[in-house]
Amino acid sequence: MAGISKRLSFIFTIASAIAYASCGGLQQASTPLPGGAVSQRASKPPPRDARSGQPELYVSCFYLCRPSQGIVYIYPLAGPNQPKIGSISKGVDVPSGLSVDSHNSLYVANSGNGTVTVYPNGSKRPSMTYSKGVHVPLFPLADSAGHVFVSGRSVFRFGPQSRGYVFEYNAGANVPIAHARIGLEADGIAEDGQGNLYVAYRYNMHNGGSIAEFGPALSNKRLLGIKLLHAPAGLLVDSAGNIVVAESGYFSIDVFPPGAKTPTVRVSVPTDKPGQLAMQNDATTLWVSAEKSDYGAYVYYMPYPLTSSTIPAQYESFYGDAQGIAVSPH
Repeated sequence: MAGISKRLSFIFTIASAIAYASCGGLQQASTPLPGGAVSQRASKPPPRDARSGQPELYVSCFYLCRPSQGIVYIYPLAGPNQPKIGSISKGVDVPSGLSVDSHNSLYVANSGNGTVTVYPNGSKRPSMTYSKGVHVPLFPLADSAGHVFVSGRSVFRFGPQSRGYVFEYNAGANVPIAHARIGLEADGIAEDGQGNLYVAYRYNMHNGGSIAEFGPALSNKRLLGIKLLHAPAGLLVDSAGNIVVAESGYFSIDVFPPGAKTPTVRVSVPTDKPGQLAMQNDATTLWVSAEKSDYGAYVYYMPYPLTSSTIPAQYESFYGDAQGIAVSPH
């Protein structure tokens, strides 16, 4: 009888544990969004690439890439000419600019379907999608204050109906809290240390461009009077307030000190079309995506600050186009 009693007690214990788990006693971990919001409660851990927690380099590609609607390639940030360690294609549709926030979440501007998708660190599936706002998003930016900015344009690229826009969201909410119209197309965006937003934009059909500055909530627009040569793309602002912009139609990276209307440094990029710029928080190395007319996609890197003698060196290359680029902040 004692043996039977022990077996019944054991069976009861197992049954109780199963019942406890099925009633929610065992909770799954949630996936955080930038700013600390919770995006979803996962039934299983998100699929992960074969990565070891090291800093990463992200490059977007949509032309001659697989799948054909676009992909984001992932490389280890451990030196040039490293093999890819992963890729993201779920939710990606003609990807343009990229951004990584302080939580290492990746933002992808999908100009093909009018969305910005967010991928928590290590995940191949988006946890959040921003879709109410810019028709053709080009560059995303998530700041440390819990805001997300998206630049882009209307569906009409040229002509009287062309419009450039910037939209602002609270992180995790697909409802714009502010927006501003600027030029025919709004391109690279960046914040300075005081929380002011800088936007590179194109103001005519010949891709002539300039830069505007906005205060909080996209207020107090101020045109800086900078005349960019041709087709501005990626934009950064360093800790000293220098504006660094890629001129995709002039094959160069230009540096404008605070208040300057002409560049004090111009670095030539050895391809037809430089795109987006990226730097880590220590600001000692600058990366730029670029492409050639023969469908060669490249990533170049160079020491920062830039000087007139800076020569970009090749970091990665592949067949296709290199649109956006981003790096882990640390």
